Amino acid sequence: MLTSPSPPKSARKRTASSFLPISPPAPLSAHDASPRILRRQHHRRRNIAAQIWGPDIPLTPFATTPLAQSHQTATQPNQPLFNVYKSLLRHPNLFFQLAIRLPYASMISLYAIDKEFHYRLNKYSVSLIHEYAQYWAPIASHVFSWSLFPDLCISDPMLRPMDGRNWLARDVPGFRWVGMVLGRQELVREIILAMEEAGHQLGNLVQMEEMLCKFWSIMEIPQTVLRTAFVRDKDIWTNADIETFTRFLVKLDMRFSDPVRGNGTCALSHLLLGQRSLQPLHGLLTGRIKASVDYIAGLVIRTYNMDRLDVLTVDWLDDPDDTGVDEREWGLNEKEGWSQDGKSMPSCLDLVVAEGVWRKLHLQERLLDFVLETGRGKGAVRGKKERAEAMEAFDARFGIFDQRKLEVESANDVDERGEGDEMSVDGSEDGNEDDSESGRYGKMRD
Repeated sequence: MLTSPSPPKSARKRTASSFLPISPPAPLSAHDASPRILRRQHHRRRNIAAQIWGPDIPLTPFATTPLAQSHQTATQPNQPLFNVYKSLLRHPNLFFQLAIRLPYASMISLYAIDKEFHYRLNKYSVSLIHEYAQYWAPIASHVFSWSLFPDLCISDPMLRPMDGRNWLARDVPGFRWVGMVLGRQELVREIILAMEEAGHQLGNLVQMEEMLCKFWSIMEIPQTVLRTAFVRDKDIWTNADIETFTRFLVKLDMRFSDPVRGNGTCALSHLLLGQRSLQPLHGLLTGRIKASVDYIAGLVIRTYNMDRLDVLTVDWLDDPDDTGVDEREWGLNEKEGWSQDGKSMPSCLDLVVAEGVWRKLHLQERLLDFVLETGRGKGAVRGKKERAEAMEAFDARFGIFDQRKLEVESANDVDERGEGDEMSVDGSEDGNEDDSESGRYGKMRD
């Protein structure tokens, strides 16, 4: 039985039936059991997005907004509106520039909701994905090549054949590879920024970023042969990269051993650089992960073999109930293939340091220079005179120089009273300080 529209509940309550005409129902048939539409619920406002993104949809006579009415009076009924987005999308040259400069989230959204953008991106997927990754992550996209990550590749959307085999589509990089590259670049840059904010200058930041990306690529390899092959290739790991890694290692030791902002000892550097990625290091440097005893103990157990740990002193390290680490995960980071039955495998840090020794770079002679580096443009402090001036600046900063100066002045006062005519405070016969580096800092080293 058909019913008339119900009146509104209040004077301020509006319904669609109050201002939209309802067509009279068709006469019922005795043998027709199909449902009948009793009421249509229309939205009272026109979709504003349709006026911007959908020029092919003509305006309906129910356009009540001022913007829709102005467009309706200014244009002909069959004349489509100009759309900037569609014009850029259909331009033979501007489409590529638009797609490359889109943020990653916007590109994923347009690829999911716009059919025309989806088709055009699939048509030029390989070139666009490569250009997009090189535009937003030039270093990370080069180091983390998509050929090294087959799990992040997809079949060609246009079904282009692989090696002339028409029945097999080739593999091309996908959006997952782009997201991985962008995420790793952001993480590496946050590590560098955290070190810079802590007061440790890292020199050339571009070279430092490239070195950390290369080191991360080695950390993901679970075989010693492949790790050694990557490190020994001078086209991949140059002498400058090994020197940059040594500088970063010294600065990282200084960061962890800092008396105010440090998280522990220098052994944390070897532990964190022996993981499968740089995420634990990034978490500790940025403060997103707290260096608690349980967290560090879990990393130690998963990284080092039990025969290298002092289980007699810390007897709870080999107790899975206390540490929460299963016995099958003990020391996996130093085993071939990250398998429980694998052979012992050296860490990436040891391989890079050993490669510097094998190439006879003599980086041990520059460790003090790395410590005394101030600023990224001046470079290492070299020479005895410059090194002595830098040491005096450090002494004055930490109050050691002023204290020694007071001791010398008090010794001179004693000499004037006749109580110290032969020997001075530093042991020199004429009562003056020894200008040599060994005499100046010999007492401080003692």
